[in-house]
Amino acid sequence: MTENQVPAWTPAGELTAVPAELEALARAIGKEPAANDNAPDGSFFNRVMGIASTPSTNPKRAFGVRKPSAQFIPPVAIIEESVVMALGASKYGAFNWQDDPVDATTYYSAAIRHLLQWFSGEDIDPESGSSHLAHVRACMAILIDAQAGGTLIDDRPKCASAGEAIDRLKVAA
Repeated sequence: MTENQVPAWTPAGELTAVPAELEALARAIGKEPAANDNAPDGSFFNRVMGIASTPSTNPKRAFGVRKPSAQFIPPVAIIEESVVMALGASKYGAFNWQDDPVDATTYYSAAIRHLLQWFSGEDIDPESGSSHLAHVRACMAILIDAQAGGTLIDDRPKCASAGEAIDRLKVAA
């Protein structure tokens, strides 16, 4: 299946080909989509791809398999993030970023601080007792939700493109 092809579906909701998005994921992680349910390496990716070819009579499946899937998010990450979000709710008010606009730089700066603390070897935030990485996820979730909900104050500086710098400075491996 090429990138321009759209996956075909049977009336039972079975994929007849792997969606291009998942082919790209397979290439990125060095896997090939499973040709059948008996994936030789038993990897998670091949098990997931095998599900697509498993017969189903559930009518919701034909619609559900076309939608974003949370199965690729590790449950422990969601759980850790939910603890940090609950701490934030008790400290600042639940969903406060939806009630009042928030500026992007506040959450960006907080996320970077937590990431730097984690990167320098500190796993747990001493104030909250939670993972620094969970704090990073919570900051990013708030930014994403505020941007989608129209409550984000975009106060990012007008600076050179990081993407262009990354492309220009890539080192050939």
